[in-house]
Order: sequence, then C-alpha cells, then structure tokens
Amino acid sequence: MYNMFKKQGLGTTAYRDGWSMFDNIIVSKGFLGDDKTTLKMYKALIFNRNFLKQAEGSFAGYPFRTFVGGQYMGGYSDHFPVYMFLIKEK
Repeated sequence: MYNMFKKQGLGTTAYRDGWSMFDNIIVSKGFLGDDKTTLKMYKALIFNRNFLKQAEGSFAGYPFRTFVGGQYMGGYSDHFPVYMFLIKEK
C-alpha cells in the first residue's frame, strides 16, 4: 500500500488551530502494476478552494461546514476532498 500524502505535511481537516491529514488516497501495488510501469502517480492534492473555506470569524480558512451542532450553515463538509493525477504509460 502506498499513501499518496505521506510526506506533504498538509491537512484536510482542522481542530483547535491544528491541521490533520485525515483523508487519504491509498493504492495497492496491484493497482499500480507489479513493475509500476502501467500507471504512475503524478501528484496528489487537497482540493481547498476558497468556496470550500469558512470566509470569516475565528474559523476563517477552515473547511466550511454543512452543520454546526444542529444548525445548518450552508457549507460543504468539515473536510477538504483529496484527488490525484495518474499517468498511464504506453
């Protein structure tokens, strides 16, 4: 298994001013191929565009949550999504 975010030092969720890399993309050796020549990982990223972030207040920059307690806030999630680019060699 390969953790695509292992060494980036970033986070997908925040708690008490600390970021955690809670969300990951993990692929198996079989997915990449035994000799790793079929697919190669180009890069893995956190999708943290401004519209996904809390705009103001003490939680500015945190993920814009859908609910806080039982109150609807209108956001998307309390985590930023992750994605990766793969290159398929011929």
